[in-house]
Amino acid sequence: MTESDLLTPSEAAARLRISRRTLDGHVASGGIRYISVGLGLKRKRIRFDPADLESFLERQKRAECPSTNVRARRLTRTISASGAIDFQALLEQRRAERRSARKSGLGR
Repeated sequence: MTESDLLTPSEAAARLRISRRTLDGHVASGGIRYISVGLGLKRKRIRFDPADLESFLERQKRAECPSTNVRARRLTRTISASGAIDFQALLEQRRAERRSARKSGLGR
């Protein structure tokens, strides 16, 4: 295989019909193999083997598996035993208790 057989990142992205950014993400995660060419210290020059791209596509294929567990519709026939709480009434009750406690404490 010669370097002319290898694809640049732009060519590889175009062949896979994905963006360069998506291609870079797959490369970073190890999903797509690449070949490092050159001695770039600041930025790697990478190329892609078409066979590696094909194997990536094969790994990405998903088979639809129809579910064998058919979920029945959930029926609930219970009635909740909870009730509504009137917080405003509780607050007024506490205030009234405090007032009566103050009045009884002052009258002594």
